[in-house]
Amino acid sequence: MQELETLDREQLIQKLTKALPGIRKEFGLSCEDMERATGIGAKRITAFEEGRQTPKWSEYLSIVFLLWANEASRTILEDTGLFPMELKRAFSVNRNAHEGTV
Repeated sequence: MQELETLDREQLIQKLTKALPGIRKEFGLSCEDMERATGIGAKRITAFEEGRQTPKWSEYLSIVFLLWANEASRTILEDTGLFPMELKRAFSVNRNAHEGTV
């Protein structure tokens, strides 16, 4: 998985924490909704958004995979670069395989 070695994880995590409040608002997701879907505590998600805590890489991935499940939020991930091609290839994610889901 050499592709993962070229990713700037810190930068991706930073971009996500900045974008997350707007993404949640746009899609009507509460921190509690995200907690149920990802297992990341609602208070911790709030702390990410407020810059009081930094997500672990596994938490970043959980949030990205949650957002990838929805066509509209998937577009935001692609437009903002939050789910770069290197990461998609590493996880063998094929956008067309998911058309019409959730």
